[in-house]
Amino acid sequence: MKSETNGIRKGLQNICRDAPILPILAVCLVISCIFVPNFASFYNIKVFFLQASDLLVVCCGVTFVVLNGGIDFSVTSVLSLGSVIGAYIMVFSPIASNPPMAIAVAIIAMLAVGAVVGLINGFAVAVLKMPSFIATLATQLAFSGVAVLFCSLVTEKTSITGLPDGFFILGGEGGYFMVPILIAVAAWTFCFWLLKYTRFGRSLYAVGVNPKTAYISGIPVKKVIMLIMFISGMMAALASVLSTARNQVGMPSLGDKLFISIMAAIIVGGTSTAGGFGGLKQTLLGVLFITLINNTMNLLGVDWYVITVIQGILILVSTMMGMVNGIGKRKTKMMVLEAKK
Repeated sequence: MKSETNGIRKGLQNICRDAPILPILAVCLVISCIFVPNFASFYNIKVFFLQASDLLVVCCGVTFVVLNGGIDFSVTSVLSLGSVIGAYIMVFSPIASNPPMAIAVAIIAMLAVGAVVGLINGFAVAVLKMPSFIATLATQLAFSGVAVLFCSLVTEKTSITGLPDGFFILGGEGGYFMVPILIAVAAWTFCFWLLKYTRFGRSLYAVGVNPKTAYISGIPVKKVIMLIMFISGMMAALASVLSTARNQVGMPSLGDKLFISIMAAIIVGGTSTAGGFGGLKQTLLGVLFITLINNTMNLLGVDWYVITVIQGILILVSTMMGMVNGIGKRKTKMMVLEAKK
């Protein structure tokens, strides 16, 4: 009996250490089901998971960057630029009269936007030694401006409507609401496998702990950073596809208000901004928690700016708790040795 009690206690301690948001998420979920009108309705549950799908996909990529001790502001510009370019191809290009081909080419173009932005960020951070804060902020400003200019000058509109109906399946239109959810689950599963079971994943943690020690140990730090930024760009591009399909419009402002939710989900989930601690399990829980907060506040009619204030407070409290509890403490030698295996 005593050993079972100790086992349960140890399990709870591990949960509180690795996923501190889990018990809070469970309590908030129960409270929402009981006290928030229409929260448990089928329609709202569908909306909840569709909203979480977009956020989860983009958070998967940014989690890689945060684990490396960096930040990626440019994901919002990938969402915006990918949205307007994809919508333009499906509505105004010469192949727009052939919807299946237009949709396929548009998706490829949207993913290409993420690849290009990710490679530019990777080159700036890994080769030019620019801080990720500066590099990604620069690309965010540049490509967000390109999205606005492209939409206003090329199409002479502030948004692009009239997308083909077949494209909306990727956004969960009608009876296809499981499609974006399954895509998000597949993206998370791939990233989780990449982070947990590959040498790249172990190298990523090692570089996040101490890049100099990782380099001395033979880890190709530049290649790791390049791949991290590339993955972040590609995940943002995939999120752009899902979000554009769900909103049924191409918008240069698609990602404008999303960045705080991205960082809130990652940090509140339990991933350390100092790098080297956390992962995609924490990000999944963080995404569910932030989506729960947003969804509940919307049902209660709370203004958007109030929700933003709540998210900011959550980020601050989570970061402070992480520092107090020693989440930022990392075992450099162990991680580097694992990366060399």
